Amino acid sequence: MITPVLNWRWALAMIVFSCGLAGFQSGVEVSERDLVDVNLATKMYYTLGLFILGGLDLGVPVSGPLWGQALLWISYFGAPLLTGSTIVDWVHQVISNQDRWLRNISGHVVLIGADDVAQIILEKLKELNPKTPVVIVDREISSSRARELTERYKSKVLTGDFTNEFFLSTLRLSRAKRVILASKKDFDNFEAASKILDMRPDFGSRIVVHCNRLRFMRMLKSSRVVKNCIAFNSNHLAAQYLVKNDMMAHFKSTGDLDTVVLAGFGRFGQTVLEELLELAQDEICDIGIIDIDAHRRILVAKEQKEISKDINLHVLQSEIGHPEVWQQLERLIDLHEREPLVLIATGVDDENLRTSLWLKKKYPNAKVMVRTARPSHFAESVCQAAGIQVFGLSEIIHDSMPDEWFV
Repeated sequence: MITPVLNWRWALAMIVFSCGLAGFQSGVEVSERDLVDVNLATKMYYTLGLFILGGLDLGVPVSGPLWGQALLWISYFGAPLLTGSTIVDWVHQVISNQDRWLRNISGHVVLIGADDVAQIILEKLKELNPKTPVVIVDREISSSRARELTERYKSKVLTGDFTNEFFLSTLRLSRAKRVILASKKDFDNFEAASKILDMRPDFGSRIVVHCNRLRFMRMLKSSRVVKNCIAFNSNHLAAQYLVKNDMMAHFKSTGDLDTVVLAGFGRFGQTVLEELLELAQDEICDIGIIDIDAHRRILVAKEQKEISKDINLHVLQSEIGHPEVWQQLERLIDLHEREPLVLIATGVDDENLRTSLWLKKKYPNAKVMVRTARPSHFAESVCQAAGIQVFGLSEIIHDSMPDEWFV
């Protein structure tokens, strides 16, 4: 339906257009173009151009009937003014509409961040509470990403500095059900959480803060944010879930002390080692670690968790796909003996898959587990045929997050 504002604008636009066309038709000449003898269509075209250029390409009226010049001058001034006022009004309406739905929103979840972890959280939110309004906020969100979040997840998308107190105040936090901070920058997540606690001291239990670096979160365990809010690391949650639900069952089934090989020792691999030491230390006799930065990363891991002297630790710094590194490891551990558990967990899916297939062929007795970033139909079909267990890290993170965080 056309609003009254649009009605009068269309009417005024027709009047201004008619004035300009009548002026040209009356025989008025302009300083930069000869339009006296051109046809009607050409005059209509140049009259429409007045709404954009205001006659800058035509020059000013210089001769012709005075009434025609007067009509043309009306169009010269009226057309660009009407265009400008329409644009200003449109921008105002866009801003007003955004303010309007923000003023009316309640019972909503504010999700800070629009990247991988935030999307996993969003999927779980919509799975558990499909009717809960979600406002997604980040400093920068591409137009294609914003469209996906709006259309696929039926969410509202805003861009702004979420560490700014005034911007936070516009999100109607007093009416929000929960705030989840899951941007890429840990410091900004904690900064925003700290300011929200100042604004709403009673809101702590309803603030969930994701921290990409587990060491950072643990160093701040005495901070007000960690004490009052729900702070978590996605890799840590996923590692706990994997060890408890998959690895422990394997260890219990073997009856002997087990050998574990972690091929790929980034943040996820390090948290898996930590959980193995926490939950399965009495089940393991040897741990092999292979990574291109293994020596530095094992020092980081030892800061977090002490490794029992009863466990033989073998650290090899190399690419996981290099055959020589497995030959070196085999000189330290007999991988043909019993049922060693091998976890292939670098951040490169195709290398993980290729290496796992090669290892299963070389050590058919081993339980091989391979990580992909997200669930993969292709990887599942290939691994199932080869007797390899494959898992999508995003799916593990999704399953490991407690439901009560989202209700």
